[in-house]
Amino acid sequence: MSYKTALKGLLLIFVVISLGFLTIKESHKRSDSVSAADPAPAEAAPAGNVTVRSDAPERPARSRKIVAYYFHVTYRCPTCQTIEALSEEALRLGFADALKDGTLEWHPVNVQLPENRHFIQDYQLFTKSLIIARMKDGRQVEWKNLEKVWELVWNRQAFLAYVQDEVRAFLERE
Repeated sequence: MSYKTALKGLLLIFVVISLGFLTIKESHKRSDSVSAADPAPAEAAPAGNVTVRSDAPERPARSRKIVAYYFHVTYRCPTCQTIEALSEEALRLGFADALKDGTLEWHPVNVQLPENRHFIQDYQLFTKSLIIARMKDGRQVEWKNLEKVWELVWNRQAFLAYVQDEVRAFLERE
């Protein structure tokens, strides 16, 4: 075995061990901060078995509405958490009345939960995604994956404008 081969092997082992420690450290840090700072949200399961966080009181079902889903997995990196937070902020700031009257709904969904795994195929998901869907009489009639959220995540104003423009276009077509 040559000197270079041995050195490459040692460096590779070092990188793998370092990444393992980083992952474990980040996992512990995230679980500590979530349990201490964020109370558990209220959960409900509407049609489609979606785990839903809802801060609003129950309201009657509407025949036409837009649903914004943020699909994620259990472990979320800071970028994924930022996309979720900015998506929710865009909806809250741009569509407070629509959220209140049920014309627009916001649902963060963990696709690692068994009851939500079908969304991976339903929306052809390959990463964390913000999807907007038009519902009519309880059936989905149109949907769109807002893929540019990944490009705009570190430009707050552009991100908010993009999400609001896309949701507004869906609402106006109703």
